[in-house]
Amino acid sequence: MDAIKDYISKAENKWLDQLYNFCKDQFTQKQIPSHDHTHHLRVWKYSKEILTAINENYKIDYTTVESCLIASLFHDIGLTINLGEDHGKESKNICIKYFEDHQLNKPNNLEEILFAIENHDDKDYKTENKNPDSVLSILCSADDLDAFGNIGVIRYTEIYLLRGINTQELSNCVINNLDKRFVNFEQTYKEFESFYNTHKLRYLETKGFFEDLAKETT
Repeated sequence: MDAIKDYISKAENKWLDQLYNFCKDQFTQKQIPSHDHTHHLRVWKYSKEILTAINENYKIDYTTVESCLIASLFHDIGLTINLGEDHGKESKNICIKYFEDHQLNKPNNLEEILFAIENHDDKDYKTENKNPDSVLSILCSADDLDAFGNIGVIRYTEIYLLRGINTQELSNCVINNLDKRFVNFEQTYKEFESFYNTHKLRYLETKGFFEDLAKETT
């Protein structure tokens, strides 16, 4: 367990401040509070939870930790250009440009990071990836976990209204997306019982809110 803490500390010392500040700068001209730099930081927080929870079984190495941090801090930056569900491609391009502009040494598995960034918001989970310790699995589930709980209510409502979904459609659209996120989380991480049960309760909180909202708007 100490090793994973050391890996997280090392990765944060190397990357967190510079990437968080860059992410924050990207959102200064585009007000999307539900998906801004604070969301990216929360996704990294949930990534750390996942990495810690699965470490005993999967022996997480430093490269995976570093990759998850970088992916977390870039995954939704593309929303500043494209508010659609396919914004991952823009996020990937911004990440590529960041490393080029800053003349940084690229991480060993940059291609895996870019792949995860581009494909993280495929909530039909068409991309075959069932490895709990892959960057894509961790990023997808960490992003999903930030859609659960009270923060999920705020985030869903804002982004869906920005995408033109009306109040009458909102609850059904959210619940459909939310259920897909939970099924993916369950299939990938149910074996980690305590971690899984904590976030199942958060999922049920969010779903319950929109179920109640549906009754008031139909």
